[in-house]
Amino acid sequence: MTEKNKTTSIAPLYYQYAAASKESISDKYKLVPINYKKVEIEAYEVLFFHRLMKKNYGPPSDIEIEQDSIKKSEDGRVSAMGREWKYYIRTDSGGIIQVGTENVHTCLKIYYILPHGRSESSRLVLQEGKKFINAFLREAQRLKGQILNIRTEIEKNDGRIKLSLLKNVYLLNYRSAELMLHHAETNEQDILDEFLRYDPRDKLTPEEQEHCNKFAPALGMYYAASISYFIMALEGFINILYHAFTKDEIKSAFYQQNLNERLDLNTKILFMPSLCDGFKSKQEARFMKDLTELKKYRNFFFHSKITDALKTATFVESGFLYACDLEKQANELLPAHRHSLKEKDVLEVKKIVDSMVKDIIDMMQQDTKSLVQRFVLTSLEIPFWHEKDGSIKIWSF
Repeated sequence: MTEKNKTTSIAPLYYQYAAASKESISDKYKLVPINYKKVEIEAYEVLFFHRLMKKNYGPPSDIEIEQDSIKKSEDGRVSAMGREWKYYIRTDSGGIIQVGTENVHTCLKIYYILPHGRSESSRLVLQEGKKFINAFLREAQRLKGQILNIRTEIEKNDGRIKLSLLKNVYLLNYRSAELMLHHAETNEQDILDEFLRYDPRDKLTPEEQEHCNKFAPALGMYYAASISYFIMALEGFINILYHAFTKDEIKSAFYQQNLNERLDLNTKILFMPSLCDGFKSKQEARFMKDLTELKKYRNFFFHSKITDALKTATFVESGFLYACDLEKQANELLPAHRHSLKEKDVLEVKKIVDSMVKDIIDMMQQDTKSLVQRFVLTSLEIPFWHEKDGSIKIWSF
């Protein structure tokens, strides 16, 4: 195994960069895996170690390319995508440690390279392997935030990120809502049966009363959860559209001012044709009244306001006490209290959400509409291609 003509020594690793061909390794050497502190190493992204090794040692000693990706340009230059990379590090005793990737560069593996016939259980192998891993991890910890900060790099979009997959929060929440509703009636009946196990008109023991108190607050929870998921699905749908179609000229200001978080759902929908590409015209949404109702019940489910939690109010009238039910005075889309929810209430919310999504899609130009129907409505992950100018678009491969 031959060293490069010019070697480098980067503190605090104290190992030197050495080069070797794949043929020499396979013919003359065997690889002994170093599994010391494997879990700690796996906690890092492989990309982090790629950058760490390149920073300390320069280009990899050995690169395997994807044969199908080889392209030759008109000027004769050849380009290709990498499949695996490897570095060969010489230890103080003259041994060689291989640091490289496997499984199409999805995992990092470290080996001690031994000549055939040498004992792989040698104390020196174990000592040098541990010494290397400890120094390797110390260097990784020291440079952890400097070498790779994924969120910052996504926001900065300096050209290194080419493709990102966005979790489809619309579809995940929507399907959760449907599944929750599918099982709601059976589960709600189970809760009701437990609540009614003991007749509250009888004198209950403390244990029996505690049993009732355990299940009474849970009545309606499956219907409420399903409604919440449908509302979250709508919010996710709107946020995905802004991520995908916010106009390039306002995108930086839009995110620098955190407008995606500061604007409420009503405002986002009203201004969407003006702030986003791909819409036919600045049309007025026809569903704002329904959206206002949904938002009010979203606040009821999520924020637990005291005013929304009022159940009865007792009045004194000419010496008489009257306990009045606030639900009887309500003229709302949904019951004011969770225990009164039924399947029909959830279906009404689903109908409104479906109608709003359809109306928004109908406001789009055909190309935009096709992308939304193909990815946002059907795919659990949405691919985004990052352009050099900082813009991102749904990747229609």
